[in-house]
Amino acid sequence: MNEQLKLLIELQALDSVILSTRIKIDTIPSSISSQEGPLRSAEAAYENAKQKQSALEKKKKDRERDIEDINEKIKKLKSRTSEVKTNKEYQAQLKEIETAEKDLRIAEDEILSIMESMEESSKLLKVENGRISEERAKIGEIKKELEKKASIFEQEVKKLKKSRKLIVGRIESDIYNQYVIILKAHRGIAVVEARDEICLGCNIHIPPQMFVELKKNEEIVHCPQCRRILYYVVPEGGREQQEAGPQKTSAARESD
Repeated sequence: MNEQLKLLIELQALDSVILSTRIKIDTIPSSISSQEGPLRSAEAAYENAKQKQSALEKKKKDRERDIEDINEKIKKLKSRTSEVKTNKEYQAQLKEIETAEKDLRIAEDEILSIMESMEESSKLLKVENGRISEERAKIGEIKKELEKKASIFEQEVKKLKKSRKLIVGRIESDIYNQYVIILKAHRGIAVVEARDEICLGCNIHIPPQMFVELKKNEEIVHCPQCRRILYYVVPEGGREQQEAGPQKTSAARESD
């Protein structure tokens, strides 16, 4: 097999692994985010309970002011009772005091109801706050594990890049430049297998004579359509003793 072609096949195999590993690293933030649903739900429930608690506290203060005003009104009404001169005025005064005292009882009952609601709301706040702590702890563990994986992936990429550098150093510069251009144009797949007169990169039919020459793996041959670099893998049991390149990934079989 042509030495440059062999190196290109090795380089493509390395670049495919580097690309797939980089994709794994890049998807880690979204993997963390996808696990945060229960936490967001707990935070929303806590915020709703907090707002309800604040509204109850305001309502309680408003009723407390109402009670103060009613008590002041009753006090004034009772203090003026001795000033009433007629029975009619006295009855009217008593009626007004009775109405005020009724309003007072209603306000006091409302205060009790509000306080009961506040107690329930306070319990709910504690529950949701506890749930937030639990979910944050879970996310923390998940994040730690995923960040550990990311670190391992990064180390793998560093090692692969070192190997890549050694291979690139052995490839002729003009051939490598062509490889890079094709790599960028075709989503990270520049070198593909040709099989049964078909380019497995774009699925175009390769002319018979071209395929005959390609099967020798003696020169750098480009697909007439997608321009990817082609190589031939000798079938198991075949008579030809060509060196077999790495099996092509499923990504390389996608049509452009």
